[in-house]
This record gives sequence, structure tokens and C-alpha cells, in this order.
Amino acid sequence: MLSFLLITCKKDDPASGIINNPPPPPPPEFQLLYYGGNASNAPGLAAGSYEAAARFTDAKIGDMVGKEIIEVHYYIANKPDSCKVKIYGPLNDGAPGSLLYSADVTSETKQGQWNVHKLTQTVKLKSEDMWLSIGFSQSIEQGTIGCDPGPAVKDGDWLHSSSDSQWTPFNKRSGISINWTIRLAVSL
Repeated sequence: MLSFLLITCKKDDPASGIINNPPPPPPPEFQLLYYGGNASNAPGLAAGSYEAAARFTDAKIGDMVGKEIIEVHYYIANKPDSCKVKIYGPLNDGAPGSLLYSADVTSETKQGQWNVHKLTQTVKLKSEDMWLSIGFSQSIEQGTIGCDPGPAVKDGDWLHSSSDSQWTPFNKRSGISINWTIRLAVSL
């Protein structure tokens, strides 16, 4: 069984792990692809392995078909034991397909801030679904991956847990309406 802890704060609360800074602006030659708003919190998750993901449909990708993904931006509130950036192709509306890209970013990931990972191989957007995931493992209960204050936007809050091996929107798992603060930076 999963347990969840919602961390709450006031706008100007200086508490450790609470997100009050804006994301880094993309370079002028990039366009961001994401759901929701800026990071404002990080829901607590029990010890375990997770993937927080956003599914970008062909409609969301739109006129960016053929463009190259250059970077992934993600907010980490508390550093996990391990962390990976993953990009998947399509399978169906409720699960990603084949792994297109994976990078272990554990050593470069910083807590309490936005992180930027530059892709080391070419991944282009196609006229099909694409999933962006931040995979992480933690040995204690903590808030790791950042989220906006919501409300949840369809496909912006997928969570895979090793405890049940299911891809389920976070809102359905917890009743908490958020979107993960994970973004693709795409070349123009």
C-alpha cells in the first residue's frame, strides 16, 4: 500500500525543500513542452521506486513534429538515492511504450532547485505520443519530485510505483490535483 504526505506552505514560507523559485528560462532558440505551472511543492512518497511522468500526445506536440529534444528541465525538492531521466515512445493511453532515452542523473541532480539535463543522443518529436519521466528511488519517505499547485491537467501527473507496477495518475492515487514540474526543451 502506498502512503502519501502532502506538504503545505504559505507563499513566502522559507521552509527547507519548499519551492519558491521560478524555473530557468529556456534559451531563445528553444520552446518548452510541459503541463501546468511552476513548482510550488513536492508530495511526500513512501520509501520505494517511482517514475513521475507526463504524456505528450500528438495533439500536444502539434507543430513541433520533427523538432529535436535538447534538454529536460525538472525540479527536485529533496535529493533521492538515485535519479534517471527517461523518454518513452507510445504504447497506449495508460502506459508508455519502448524506452527511447535514459540517463542516470543521480550525481548531477541538486536538491531544492531546477535541474537541467542536456540529452546526449538525438531524440526527435514525432506525430505520436511521447512520455517524459523522472525515475527515482528513495530509502525514506520524502517529497522528491516537484509539482505545481494544480489543478491537474490530463496527462501531467502520471506516477508509476514499484509497489504495484502500475501507471496511474497521481490524482487517482492520492486525490491531490497537481502536475509534475518536468519539461522538455525543444529546438526551434
